[in-house]
Amino acid sequence: MKSLFLRTALGAVMGAGLMTLGAAPASASVADGVAQIQSEKYAEAMRTFKKEAAKDNGDAMYYIGDMLRSGLGQKAAPLEATIWWEKGAYLGNEKCQIALSHAYRNGIGVKMDPRQALIWDREAAKNGSVIAYKNLGDYFATGNGVEIDEKEAAKWYYLSSKGGFPAGYVALANLLKDGAGVEKNPIAAYVLYEAASKPVKNFEAERNAAADARILGHKLSAADLERAKKLSVEDVLDSLETLKKLSEEHAK
Repeated sequence: MKSLFLRTALGAVMGAGLMTLGAAPASASVADGVAQIQSEKYAEAMRTFKKEAAKDNGDAMYYIGDMLRSGLGQKAAPLEATIWWEKGAYLGNEKCQIALSHAYRNGIGVKMDPRQALIWDREAAKNGSVIAYKNLGDYFATGNGVEIDEKEAAKWYYLSSKGGFPAGYVALANLLKDGAGVEKNPIAAYVLYEAASKPVKNFEAERNAAADARILGHKLSAADLERAKKLSVEDVLDSLETLKKLSEEHAK
């Protein structure tokens, strides 16, 4: 089975709750390891990554963990995978931080622990991860490890959307559609659903976003639908003054 991370590195989505890391590996040697995996030279890839990991290369640690979790070239070893991700996470590597948070959130190789997951998503958010922003919104929207706070959820979804993450678009659109934590704005929600239904750099389209847009579009008046079709994501995000202000405060 191809590694989920490798599919992501080629421009596919690993899943909204996990990480979407379409950027190229940080070093040429790590890129060599990626190429070796694509050629199914798993033993060579593991040697390449471990050589780089010995130099405290967090990206290499992420790939080692992903190979271990996925069982590429050997039996799957999710616990060992999390050990490598933890090493990289403590080095400040965003990929490892997101992977470790996902492991704790879903009980992959470790006992499910929402609070530990939250800790690592917060660390990844400090690194500007749009996936971590979306994950943080989920915690506050569902009360997973924290008190439910839809306004706080909306802030994180907004930040994720500002970063161009389709899953962030959908999450924010859901709140705007229902007026949960934000002023109800179905026109803005429609624009975000539409945006999420199309692939962008580093991210695939959200699977159900097109259907969400169609359903909501049928509920809008003809005038509102026409207006929505003329708006861009940037127009919508700039119009959400409260969330825009919160995001600017976060950036300080």
